[in-house]
Amino acid sequence: MRFDRACEPPANAPSICQNRKVLWRVRDFKGIVTAELDVRKGKSTVLTGVNSSGKSSIIQSLLLAAQSVNSGSQVVLNGPLVRLGDAKDLVREGSDSNAVELSFGIESGRFRGEVPIEVRAAIKLGPAEDSASLRPQKLEISGGQFGDQGLLCSRENGRSDDIRQVVEATAHLGAVEALHLKRLLGDHRRQLRTYVAMQGMLPLALVQLMKAEDVAARYQASLSGFLNETIVTKTPSRDLTATSRWSSAPVREFLQLLDRADPKEIDPNTAQALARILRIRLGNPSSFDREWGQIGSESRRQLVDLAVKVRSRRPWVVLPVRTGWASGLFSSQGVLESALLEKLGTTFEGLAALSETLMGLGSRVQYLGPLRDEPRVVWNHWNELARGLPVGTRGEYSAAVLSRFGTSTTKHRDPDGIQREEMLVDAVNRWISYLEIGDNVAARSHGKLGVGFDLRVDGHIRDLTSVGVGVSQTLPLLVGVLASPDDSVFIVEQPELHLHPSVQARLADFMVTARPDLALIVETHSEAFITRIRRRAAEGLLDVNDVDITFVEPKAGGSFSRKLGISEFGDLSEWPRGFLSDSSEDLKAIITANLARTAGSLGER
Repeated sequence: MRFDRACEPPANAPSICQNRKVLWRVRDFKGIVTAELDVRKGKSTVLTGVNSSGKSSIIQSLLLAAQSVNSGSQVVLNGPLVRLGDAKDLVREGSDSNAVELSFGIESGRFRGEVPIEVRAAIKLGPAEDSASLRPQKLEISGGQFGDQGLLCSRENGRSDDIRQVVEATAHLGAVEALHLKRLLGDHRRQLRTYVAMQGMLPLALVQLMKAEDVAARYQASLSGFLNETIVTKTPSRDLTATSRWSSAPVREFLQLLDRADPKEIDPNTAQALARILRIRLGNPSSFDREWGQIGSESRRQLVDLAVKVRSRRPWVVLPVRTGWASGLFSSQGVLESALLEKLGTTFEGLAALSETLMGLGSRVQYLGPLRDEPRVVWNHWNELARGLPVGTRGEYSAAVLSRFGTSTTKHRDPDGIQREEMLVDAVNRWISYLEIGDNVAARSHGKLGVGFDLRVDGHIRDLTSVGVGVSQTLPLLVGVLASPDDSVFIVEQPELHLHPSVQARLADFMVTARPDLALIVETHSEAFITRIRRRAAEGLLDVNDVDITFVEPKAGGSFSRKLGISEFGDLSEWPRGFLSDSSEDLKAIITANLARTAGSLGER
């Protein structure tokens, strides 16, 4: 993110321009009281816990956010990534706020030479009246250098007429909700009748509502001052090129307002001047200066009054948060917008960073569901998939992906930890061989029927119906991970299904080794999977800071997540009840039974 001079905030405003760190937290969602995931690049998280503890619910909160920000509409409960049913069923029973809270970190840039300090955003979502969606209830940005001067906006005490007007003013941006701005970011002052227009979880614009007469008075004063100071000059040859970035926007706005005016409201001489003025392209300040200098004072006054009248028909000032901001352009800005931005620069920047962080997260999420398709001879043709589904929710497009992109280059680490840059099909085959589920695989077209996998096993070509079910469960995972874009958040549930424990262990090597540029979230019940991670830590082949083992623990009232530390010796910081299997209890029972039997036999003697 960079600033154009036209939208530059005050010089001492902190920069919140980076979103390199996103610590995802969810509260009061389904059965979850509170839980968190670290989705930074290069981080792997293994989610464990007993059945119905809430592991999938944590994942679903991420999927909900991703499919919502990608939809361009309201919060999407039932979409391509996850289907959640009614909104009223998503708020944890017993929640004090009757709302779901999603929060994440926004890493700030350097502030007055200090190192970056994390700032957090939190969005509360409550059920809509028809329970078909969640709607924003409260938005906060806090922490870091802002202390107790964080941004706060809420539906509470928002006037219904104002909210309707805000949605009307930002309908062209896609806004559907509005939150009343209660507190500015980094400033305790409040702005009257100021709102944040929302599209689901995304802030779209800052909107300040005013009376029509106030708009007219402010615009009249600002425009007159601008024209007198910047345009009207005794030296027509004055070079305005250096200031055209900021001065062209008010000129362009002035011309656009005149273009929408009714020429019948001015005298014929002024109408002729208006026609000449409107021929100026793109509000070029130099051209405007020459034309304006040739117009008489009375015609100038009439043209200014005409523009003021048109501007007052929109009794609001709108600062779009997303439109043009990423490229450093803010082409729709006028003089009233400039004035508002001068007051709310830090708040505007914080909302822009929040929007970019959410949009970035939405584009990063890639998901593969727990139940992959059964073995087939022919799989589906390529389809224009929903964003976030690299091979389909059930892996149904994995053969088509390998067929279409098999010769594309991918970067990965091979089973020996060597960084390679090679064709996708070669990378998949390296890991197939390591997992010992085959020698190699190729995708083959079956015409209009679809695309199939030809798997070579012990020198013989087989289709997937001729080998174990585990192969059809594993291939989509290999293709999906190795084909995912850089810096993706790849999520998979129960990758160990139908696999022998030895393959589950080798699969753990694949997940934490192959793509160190991804963030991985793996939900698993596999003891072999976690034991392999512990082994690699003990062998010094895995940095324990790169892997979180997160245990989701159900308690009265709801579930909590907690991170289990891994030592350099492969030990876990604790073994909570319900962590992995009860095999140790079974072994203890077997030994006890055998000791009792032996003791009984000795007693009989």
